[in-house]
Amino acid sequence: MPTSTPAQAALLPVEGAGLQVPLAGGGQVEYANLDYAASAPCLEAVADHVRRVLPYSASVHRGAGFASAVCTSLYEGARHDVARFLGARGEDAVLFTRNTTDAVNLLAHAVASISTEGAGGAAAQVVLFDLEHHANLLPWRRAGARCVTVRATLGESLEALDAELRAAPVRLLSVTGASNLTSSPV
Repeated sequence: MPTSTPAQAALLPVEGAGLQVPLAGGGQVEYANLDYAASAPCLEAVADHVRRVLPYSASVHRGAGFASAVCTSLYEGARHDVARFLGARGEDAVLFTRNTTDAVNLLAHAVASISTEGAGGAAAQVVLFDLEHHANLLPWRRAGARCVTVRATLGESLEALDAELRAAPVRLLSVTGASNLTSSPV
């Protein structure tokens, strides 16, 4: 039996781990999922919880029945857990969205609707690189955010970003931590 490394042992089990798939020439092999562009496998603990709750599936905040009350309680409990995990203050709000793209669109629209002193409003106090993934770039551009042009080197790009951050007030720097659009030449 193979032994796992400490890093592997720290990973939580996911649904579909060990999935056997057929080979074109016959036989089967363990599947290696390399398609994580828009989704990731579900943790087994999450799938187990969903299976336990699924019989109570009902409208959240929209029904008076028992199942709706259960779902509303679970939903609000999740909102509370996320707030506690993030260290949110009592007056902070936790909003659930369908995905990151939906969240960025919602935030950009909300920021664009805030009126502040100076030209361009609150959206002009948002800075991002022009090489961002479109899901992060387009909502901010529509809102009027300031874009920094990526330069030939990382050092030059960071210098340009630093100059932009010093040029005018900034409330939000929106950058992608990892993207399927760019990769290191290493």
